[in-house]
Amino acid sequence: MLGFGVADFIAKAMLTKTNVIRTALISQGIGSLLYLVVVLAYDRVLPGLALLSLALFSGLISGAVLCAYYVALSLGKASLVAPIFSCLTVVAVVLSFLILGEALTLLQLSAIALVFLGIMLVAFERNDAGGDSSHKLSLIIALAAALFGGANLILQKWIAESGHYLMAFFLTRISSAALMTPLALAPGQETRSAGTSRSWSKLGVLGLIDVSAFFAWYIGLRVGLVSIVTPIATSSPAVTVILAHLFLRERIRYHQQIGIIAIISGIVFLAAIS
Repeated sequence: MLGFGVADFIAKAMLTKTNVIRTALISQGIGSLLYLVVVLAYDRVLPGLALLSLALFSGLISGAVLCAYYVALSLGKASLVAPIFSCLTVVAVVLSFLILGEALTLLQLSAIALVFLGIMLVAFERNDAGGDSSHKLSLIIALAAALFGGANLILQKWIAESGHYLMAFFLTRISSAALMTPLALAPGQETRSAGTSRSWSKLGVLGLIDVSAFFAWYIGLRVGLVSIVTPIATSSPAVTVILAHLFLRERIRYHQQIGIIAIISGIVFLAAIS
């Protein structure tokens, strides 16, 4: 949660000056280098064909979702886009019931419901100016990314439970980069590349934090329930909104403040009873 929240804030701050797809590609590439070292040290065996195919397919979805999310961040406010994207929690929890057969206690359901309520409060903002097309488009893209991202978590749960989860995780990162590379090299993508080339240190920090957050989430899926791990990990908008308010001067309304408190309270409660 903390990693995604900080990474989303850094991405929003950078995307006003750099190319969206190249930011995603370079940061993910740099961040993945650390896990290449880990894989070479602890898990150098390629998984079987079925797991390999699943990891590569999940990586393609992850890359598409990340690019869509970064596009949404570049078009809209981080304090709105991040909470909307966190609705992937709803998709993941529903699918965990339908596909994985996970069951929760009433107290756990209550804590998750509190987190959901907080996310919705943080995401809701009345636009006095009526909104523009880019603002509305950013929310639509964020919602679409949430739908695919939530479904992809079921695939990642299966991958994480495999015997070669380190190698499989790294392969998902490679697959994501393979999807982003032709998009980054497409005509028109070089218009803001100068800004990207001058931000290698920030891209490195972004990549290390973001990929590490993905890995922490991945390990959480390996040892825990999707329906519990996901609401905690996707509560990162509470962190993003606070940072956007402090450093980007984005306004936090009273109901959003209540939402942040609800998210944090729900996470603490969920952690205490799980």
